[in-house]
Amino acid sequence: IFAKHFCEHPALPGRDGEFRTALQIRNDAVHEMYQFCHQRGLREVWGYMWTSWYSPEKWKLWARSTTPYLCRLRTTMTVENFWRHLKHGPLQHLHNPRLDQLVWVLITDIGPRVEAKMERWDDDFRAGRSRELTPLQKAFKAEWKKLA
Repeated sequence: IFAKHFCEHPALPGRDGEFRTALQIRNDAVHEMYQFCHQRGLREVWGYMWTSWYSPEKWKLWARSTTPYLCRLRTTMTVENFWRHLKHGPLQHLHNPRLDQLVWVLITDIGPRVEAKMERWDDDFRAGRSRELTPLQKAFKAEWKKLA
């Protein structure tokens, strides 16, 4: 149930083929999780789910339906990829680095790279979406449409 609630988005139709607003998605998700817990007598689980995941403050932190954009990445995948690159990059020769050494690598090596990448992003950055077409690609697409 939880994974289904995470993946729902206003831009994606439901199983019935109808589109729902972000508010409808949230209301349906809360109702479905509540009914699931209530039918099984899981009061403590519902309390945890509400306070940690389904309350309005927490919902906007994890649900895809809270943003108008459809992100191609999942959080776990991104974090695992970051640690894999860290482990096989700057830390490849260190079997069990000490915490202070790891923090030093993060600050002196990873930090400046991330900062440089963030400076390239402007207000028009298309996070989670494909890159905008180059002028050459736009011209090619226009010519292609003329021929179609």
